[in-house]
Amino acid sequence: MQKKDTLSRLKAEERKMRQQIIIDAAREVFGQKTYDRASMSEIAKTAGIAKSSIYTYFNSQEELYARIAYMDAIEFINDLQGRIDRTPEVALETSISYFLEYYIAHTAQWRMITHFALHGNKEMEAVDQLNEIGRRLMDVFEAVFKALGAADNSRILAHTLFSCLSGILIAFRNYPGRSEQERIAHMKRIGSMVESMILALIERNA
Repeated sequence: MQKKDTLSRLKAEERKMRQQIIIDAAREVFGQKTYDRASMSEIAKTAGIAKSSIYTYFNSQEELYARIAYMDAIEFINDLQGRIDRTPEVALETSISYFLEYYIAHTAQWRMITHFALHGNKEMEAVDQLNEIGRRLMDVFEAVFKALGAADNSRILAHTLFSCLSGILIAFRNYPGRSEQERIAHMKRIGSMVESMILALIERNA
């Protein structure tokens, strides 16, 4: 009985490991290409497995894409919320700094977000699920602004913050002529300026 349990556990671990290899490879491919230009064949090649093996774990390319996008976004949102809960007095600063730090470090995830935002396929059955991720992030940002006393404009401020942070990453993540350290420092400086401007706007309209 113990031997059978051990074998079952090893098979489960192997399955989980192979699934993670596929997810990591797909994240890399989706981070380089838009969803419609990626392929299961390329994902299989990146993972070093047969294409047919992917379908053992995922029914379609869309399911794989949606699983990764949702999983990564929920992890980020939960981490962000936890940081805000621990230091509510600096929630806006925390939101800005963690957003930039996370997506600077997780380039593939950021590229997946921008690819979907710019080239999202409305025919995808998972589009509602993916849009729900965005709404959940806006809910977190909105709560920050409500706590700052900007209840009347909290949603538009949430959208504004996301637009500003997205713009920073798009414009300066691979800014030419600067080292990686210089790019990161520059993005963080701009993030601090965004925080100051938003706080000034909230104070002016209070």
